[in-house]
Amino acid sequence: MVVAFAMVALLGFVGLGIDLGYLRYTRRQLQVLADAAALAGAQQLTACTANNCTPVQKAAQNALTENGFTGSTLETQCASGSGGLLLTVNNPPCYLGSKTSDPHYGDNHYVEVVVSKQTPTYFSRIFGVNSETLTARAEATLPGGGSCLFALSPSGTAITLILGDFTSSCGVVDESAEGGGFLSGALVCLIGIFDAPYIGVVGGDTFICATGGGASPTTNIHTPNPADPLAYLQPGLASGAPSPSTCGTSTSSPYTGHNGPLTINSTATLNPGTYCGGLTISPGANVTMNPGIYTLTSTSGSNGGLSIDAGTTVTGNGVGFYNYGPNGGVNFLFSSLTAGNVTLTAPNSTNCSGCASAWQGILFYQDPQDTAASIVVGAASWNTRLTGASYFPNASIIFALDLMVNYDIVVAKNVTLGFAYDNVQVSTNFYNNYSELASGTPIKSSIAVLSE
Repeated sequence: MVVAFAMVALLGFVGLGIDLGYLRYTRRQLQVLADAAALAGAQQLTACTANNCTPVQKAAQNALTENGFTGSTLETQCASGSGGLLLTVNNPPCYLGSKTSDPHYGDNHYVEVVVSKQTPTYFSRIFGVNSETLTARAEATLPGGGSCLFALSPSGTAITLILGDFTSSCGVVDESAEGGGFLSGALVCLIGIFDAPYIGVVGGDTFICATGGGASPTTNIHTPNPADPLAYLQPGLASGAPSPSTCGTSTSSPYTGHNGPLTINSTATLNPGTYCGGLTISPGANVTMNPGIYTLTSTSGSNGGLSIDAGTTVTGNGVGFYNYGPNGGVNFLFSSLTAGNVTLTAPNSTNCSGCASAWQGILFYQDPQDTAASIVVGAASWNTRLTGASYFPNASIIFALDLMVNYDIVVAKNVTLGFAYDNVQVSTNFYNNYSELASGTPIKSSIAVLSE
């Protein structure tokens, strides 16, 4: 009898052990599901718009299906629900309720996934426990990319440095498939220093420059995916900028847009708006630009874009330029070569409260339909300081910036580095301190990573 009673107790403990093992096994499965769903959702973060992030939710739910778990009930933003298998997708994270519990709480650059499953028990039922609700949680994000200069042209010479120095603390990617040859190739660097921690070239190169301690070019790399690392911004920028079809009607300073080409050669204040016909700031002008997004359009083939000439003073903190076109580029015509000072800083987390988040870090955005070439030059000797990304996906750009600003980003079809005028050679220095941007660099990796 003692043995019989002991066997009952022993079998009871064995049964509880089996239930506990099964629950732990299921919990481990749910954690794998949560991790996979969070990664899949974060992979779609760049597809979100201001009011719609369904691609994130759909990707997370598809991850469960692909892992063999079908019929899940989808909830969003910590909504309460019930069901056999419950998937909650939060963007931004909210499950733990505070920044103290979750450092990413309220940050829409992270995707939080919580997977809950009502799991039946077997032997525990004799104690009245028929099921247990198991929960697993994960967070993922898209980290910043390691490169900050991209030349998107699929053929021909995409990056050129004929004479001068280029130094960068972040990588360079040349996407042209042009083969290397005598004074030809996707990347051509002849005289000077080309110093970057990574130089990737889809095709070949002519590289005679010194590396200055940086990496030598790596040729025949695969074309990045996505090829254009800022292509995801197009819908966000378009929705965050004044409508190109609605011209401003101001006739004097302070301007809020303008109906027709606007040339300023005296003291003036500009407010965000649509400047149809483009904006020209002529020698002698003293212009203050209030924070916000400035849309520039062209009304003919001979106007549009932004031109800042020599001997001007232009100040704009928290400004972005949406150059819609379809004509006209962005041109610094030896700006502030004489007395004057040009300082333009892109929107960030503190200087433009009314700017859409997609504009953080973007100074110049030229619509893909506008193929006009641009000259973006900033130099200490010319009193010109520019902080922010220059995005010209279907246009060529001459770029030179020798001042140390927090970050530099260039994404363009073709890039010519360096600039010379009146025996003054402007070199280019790229930095990558994105601390003033809440979401870090606008250039994101194409691969999501788990953060929790």
